[in-house]
Amino acid sequence: MADNSGWRQMFDLKHPSLKPLWVRVLLVAVCLGWAVVELTMGSRAWAAVSGAIGLFMLYSFFFSADKDYFSRSEDEEKKD
Repeated sequence: MADNSGWRQMFDLKHPSLKPLWVRVLLVAVCLGWAVVELTMGSRAWAAVSGAIGLFMLYSFFFSADKDYFSRSEDEEKKD
């Protein structure tokens, strides 16, 4: 049986470059802003795709049970 864990890595947002708050806010704002642009251009499908990605990141970064990952420092992670 093939290992299916590769696709999960694509959606894993726990990357050190995503720890700064400004990066996370910028990514969410760009995706949701792009959804508005696509909607005003009349492309509802692409607006839904980019809006869904933005909402997924918004939930993952700020509301999920793993949101504490982004507020921990590197020293605290090494202790775990």
